Amino acid sequence: MRRFTFTTEAALWCAIGLLAALPRLLNLGLPLSNAEATTALTSLSAVRGQAVVFSNPLFELLQALVFAVFGASDATARLTSTIAGIAVCLMPLALRGSLGRGRALAMGALLAVSPTLWFVSRQADGAMLAWTLAFGALCAWRGRNMLVCGALTGLLLACGQDAIPALALALPAVFVAGGWRLAMNEAPRFVIALAIAFLVAATAAMLRPSGLGDVFNGYAQWFGSLRETPSLSAARLLLGFVASEPITWLAAIVGGIMLAATRQFNRTEAAWLIWLIGGVLLVIVLPARDAGLLVPVVLGCAAYAAHAYARLLSSLIHEATWRREGAIAGVAFVLLIYAGLGVWQYAGQGQGSWLYPVLIALLLMLAILAAGSLGLETAAALRGTATAMAASLLLYTLGAGLRLNHVRADNPAEPYRAEVAAVGLNTLVSVIRETGLRSEGEPNALAIEVDASAPAAVRWALRDLPSVSYAPATVPGSDTQSPPGAALTPENGKPQSGGNFIGQAFVVATRAPLDGVGCTPQPQGGTDCLPLARWLAFRESPAQAQQSDRWVLWLRDDLAVKASGLE
Repeated sequence: MRRFTFTTEAALWCAIGLLAALPRLLNLGLPLSNAEATTALTSLSAVRGQAVVFSNPLFELLQALVFAVFGASDATARLTSTIAGIAVCLMPLALRGSLGRGRALAMGALLAVSPTLWFVSRQADGAMLAWTLAFGALCAWRGRNMLVCGALTGLLLACGQDAIPALALALPAVFVAGGWRLAMNEAPRFVIALAIAFLVAATAAMLRPSGLGDVFNGYAQWFGSLRETPSLSAARLLLGFVASEPITWLAAIVGGIMLAATRQFNRTEAAWLIWLIGGVLLVIVLPARDAGLLVPVVLGCAAYAAHAYARLLSSLIHEATWRREGAIAGVAFVLLIYAGLGVWQYAGQGQGSWLYPVLIALLLMLAILAAGSLGLETAAALRGTATAMAASLLLYTLGAGLRLNHVRADNPAEPYRAEVAAVGLNTLVSVIRETGLRSEGEPNALAIEVDASAPAAVRWALRDLPSVSYAPATVPGSDTQSPPGAALTPENGKPQSGGNFIGQAFVVATRAPLDGVGCTPQPQGGTDCLPLARWLAFRESPAQAQQSDRWVLWLRDDLAVKASGLE
């Protein structure tokens, strides 16, 4: 019987798992956006025994299961996607045989710190689950485990509308990677595993046979989305990727060149190119765009970048000395921070003179490389400079991920957000509960008639209030009967009869188009890039471009007096 030995490699994979889990699991309880709330409401209706139609049966069944066990909340709505996002960071472990231990570890670490994967993993939709299953199936294929590959493919097929983009890239990647002869020999096992997994996932082990129809309905919904108006532009998503993931895409360019130069760019490496280029094409071509389409781009870039970082780490371990490369890396790191501070100050103050530190830092780094090539080995100077760049890019990437997902998670100017559910939703619910407590003696006793046009985010926020009913829109001048005590309407709506009402507006959603972010030519000559610099540094958009949706809580004057405590 083999004894398990806890090796350094095992410790590093545990560290990667922890690094992936912490930023994804913390602070999950932010208000759901309309897109997230639509899916969550469907799963909640299923838990309550109502007839529903799923667009992604596997994800929504898992979400409903989480609701049934842990209760329905903003955090539990995102839990399934978050777990899938953690799992994808550990999947390179299955490729250590083909990638090598160092490259597999580097790839896992890059996926763990990726701001894009942080963001997609914290969305209450099925995109992350579908891409995780697709990547897992590819890993199983390359490991020649047809049984696992078939099971994961069956689960992917049960993801309905989210399965099609993942399948559109996974199938060409598998074809390019090769291994079809062995696959044909084990085709029966693959098909049986696929069929069983698909039936179990789509129908909840035959407890919900209508799930089979939901799967194909999800496929139809995806094709129907090809006629939708894009909510996010391809330029915005790709700009967000470039701005958020320099540690990955810059090293991917270097890694790809290294593979080509050493004649190691084989069919297996070409499969990563399918993910990378295919993901970019999906972002450009598909109208129903969101950050989930960037997941294959991150995976493809991470595979190539991991080769570059693994080679750098191996060179540092076997050839470098702390005194030589460490000194070069320290000086280069300080210069890079100096250049970054110059860009930051330019973005904040708008004075072009702050860009001189960037030029000075670049010239000094070139001087270091030149001096290193004269007095030292050229490789030593390159290793030290590359180490400094990797360290500075890691700090930048971690900062971008924290800002996107934690520090300013409600910022609508972030590139991956079509809209943000405002904290006004939580304030609205708190005001309703407090008003009910003061006027009726119970926090959930206030009867509210909500406009039937209420968006999904508002409906989700009010899900636990038993005295909420939905009615047709009430607009000024209409003869619609007013609610008995309270009403919730859009900003342009108003209860009409039955007494006087006092209203309070709440911002429930915000949007920030980035049309004004860029470089514009000036009449007197030159180009003004300050809006782009401010966005890159602070993720700010012009204030006049921001849009918000407001809903008004109306209280009948007698209830308002009771709630105020003046009676």
